[in-house]
Amino acid sequence: MDFASSLLAIPVVDIDGTMFVQGGIYIALVVILGPLLFKPWLAAQARRVEAVDGALAKAKTMRVEADELARDYEERLDQARERAHGVRSDARHDEEATQAKTLAAARSEANDGLAEQRDRIAAETQQAREALGDRVDELAQEITTKLLGRAS
Repeated sequence: MDFASSLLAIPVVDIDGTMFVQGGIYIALVVILGPLLFKPWLAAQARRVEAVDGALAKAKTMRVEADELARDYEERLDQARERAHGVRSDARHDEEATQAKTLAAARSEANDGLAEQRDRIAAETQQAREALGDRVDELAQEITTKLLGRAS
């Protein structure tokens, strides 16, 4: 027989009594290592998956809550800005009204003082005219004498 034909004659799996021993060892390992090793390892893997998934779910929930809080904060900030703008506007209107009243009072007082001064000047002018009305001829003569140097 040549080498190639001898290789074909050798069986790949030799079936004999050791196969039952190996099967028994396999079953014994499954029975012993199953509860001692595989089940705790699988439980740990399940807990790990749950923890990761739970953390992701919690992170998503917290993100949604943070977004809601940010929107609420922005809304309250906008409302506060509008109230502040209204307060400033009201204060400005009040100040303008106060200034208008003060200006009106000052104008009224100034007009009253001006009218009083006009009346006083008119009265003094009238007194001066009356006082000078009697002396017009006398003053005209005096002025003519001084300008011309002789009596008219």
